Amino acid sequence: MEEDRSSSTSGSLPTVADRDEAVERLREENARLQAELAQLRSYHDGTPDEAAWDAEMRRGIVYADGSSSTSSLSAGRLLAQLSGISKERMKAGRIPDSDAFDYLPRPSGDAAKLEADFVRWGYCLVADAMSPEQVRAQVDRLKEQARAERQLESAIMTSRNERAQLVNNLVLKGAVFRDAVEFKESAAQRGPLVDELLTKVMGKGFGLGCAHGSIVHQGGGLQELHIDQGGMPMPYPPFPFGSLIIWCYTEFNLAAGSTYLVPGSHRTAGGASSFHDGADLLRLVDGEPGIVAVCAPPGTCILTDTRILHCGGRRTAPGTRYAMRCHYNRYFMRALHEQSTANVHVPDDVYEVLSPRLKQMMGITVNNPEPIGELP
Repeated sequence: MEEDRSSSTSGSLPTVADRDEAVERLREENARLQAELAQLRSYHDGTPDEAAWDAEMRRGIVYADGSSSTSSLSAGRLLAQLSGISKERMKAGRIPDSDAFDYLPRPSGDAAKLEADFVRWGYCLVADAMSPEQVRAQVDRLKEQARAERQLESAIMTSRNERAQLVNNLVLKGAVFRDAVEFKESAAQRGPLVDELLTKVMGKGFGLGCAHGSIVHQGGGLQELHIDQGGMPMPYPPFPFGSLIIWCYTEFNLAAGSTYLVPGSHRTAGGASSFHDGADLLRLVDGEPGIVAVCAPPGTCILTDTRILHCGGRRTAPGTRYAMRCHYNRYFMRALHEQSTANVHVPDDVYEVLSPRLKQMMGITVNNPEPIGELP
């Protein structure tokens, strides 16, 4: 066939489809367009429905669980199905170390691996986040502060047998803690990596909910399973509201009273939260790997998604477990943690030494980096 050089096509001219083929192609295209139109109508049909509005107005202010203090469905009723589970499984010896599963996160310094672990399992372990010297300096200061608070009878003992102590608001209680909270290399040698990961979790300008010391002696430490954004109303978006990080000052494992968690309990592969009305949380706990005790050497930093099921673990070994726990949240939200109100009670002498970033994290400066002003 001779080439038509006036055509824009290179090579042979396309052949014209026969009638049946053209009809079939048009039918397929029509079906596709009909499906897209139906999907768009399901979002919004563009026409007001006055009858529907009248019915909604007669119902009044009613949300997922009726009128309540939260005005929405909370995760509390879902978590109730797990009441007593951590104690039951611990006593029955049914909580293994995370190291028993070769596919669960291990301490790493590779950013891509850490991100992958966080996405798949809801937590990751930053290896050697603190040097032995940095750990020692913070433990020494934590012990000193804890002892002083006990002597003043102001200590916060978090177990009935006084086998665990919480040292609240470490930002006000030592430069070594302040520097770690804002990820300075002087206090945490891999602080910038932790900072980078948290920024990917929550975006720039994230805030600080709490920074407290955790001291657990033999026989203390056990909590109920919970999530750290349980106070936020559902439905949850396909991302966490914050991140709890744990600086491990001493060895973390089952006997040491490590944090228990349920890997992968935070979301589905498609991104949807595991917490929704009617969710069967027992299925997550009873599946594999179920509840595990996180294994990590001293100096490790554990980053968690606030949607992951977790709790403090019972220490059965002699000795004491030391750690610092910091809760961070998206910049536009008030902190989710009950200790967060301490952020606004800052003595003048401490306020003077706080960095601008720490003031922003604590919510004691105006947090509006790009205010919207009036047009001229």
